[in-house]
Amino acid sequence: MPRARTRTAVLSAGLALAATLNACTSEQPQPHAALPMARPDPRPVAEAVLADTINKINARGTARATMTGSLGMVGQLNADGAVRYRGPQADLALDGKTRNARTEELAVSIVDEVGYLNTPLARPDATKPWLKISQDGSDFGSKLLSPALDQLHESVDPRATFSGVEQATRIQGSAPDTVDGRPTTRYDLRILTEEAARTAPDEQQRERFQRAVEDGERELGYQLWLDEQGLPAKFAATTNIAQAGEVSLTSTYRDWGTPVEIHLPPAAQVGVFDDLPPMAQPPR
Repeated sequence: MPRARTRTAVLSAGLALAATLNACTSEQPQPHAALPMARPDPRPVAEAVLADTINKINARGTARATMTGSLGMVGQLNADGAVRYRGPQADLALDGKTRNARTEELAVSIVDEVGYLNTPLARPDATKPWLKISQDGSDFGSKLLSPALDQLHESVDPRATFSGVEQATRIQGSAPDTVDGRPTTRYDLRILTEEAARTAPDEQQRERFQRAVEDGERELGYQLWLDEQGLPAKFAATTNIAQAGEVSLTSTYRDWGTPVEIHLPPAAQVGVFDDLPPMAQPPR
């Protein structure tokens, strides 16, 4: 075969091979651009701090507490009393004053998650100064006031706020502080509502956090002051309640582990509002 024809054949074959390779390369799917990764939350998880605090509350079992703030429609609250922590429950007895249109005396007892309220603003009748308020009660008083009383109850018990959602709680910041002259560390805490709604062990907790998610509240904020022994010196929380308005309460603790007495009111002095209380009845 002549040399020129051989060179032509080789060149033609090379061009054909190059064209085939180019065609194959151009037909290969191009890799998709990687989606941006969600940025990890840089804030520390509060699990270790909260687990230690909850264990110490359970070990001590009792404390004396002062509560101040707003109890929604009941008015501004300033009260002093005692708390007994037993199992998942916290029994409570408070005596103090509320101020709305005028200042009124107030007494509260909560035992076995049933509340008893003594105030001239909500008195069943002259012989029954104590109003019984049950979480699942069908009477008017329970439906109206149990959300505010529940928040009062939770405000003296940080366990009720954080138990089961320690991993979904972040430390926004911490700093040295003092409470009534005692050295403490203040923690600004944030519960991530979407994560808490997935992971909370209690159904009512999950529902509450899910409602917060649906209301656009991505985080719920709290402040917790711990003393040098790791026990709460102060706890502050604010919650908006449909029936009661804004409930914003601060509990200050002292005398952890000292004996306390929490009494139930005499049964003969306890009543309920099956309907609107007399002062709230519409004119006839």
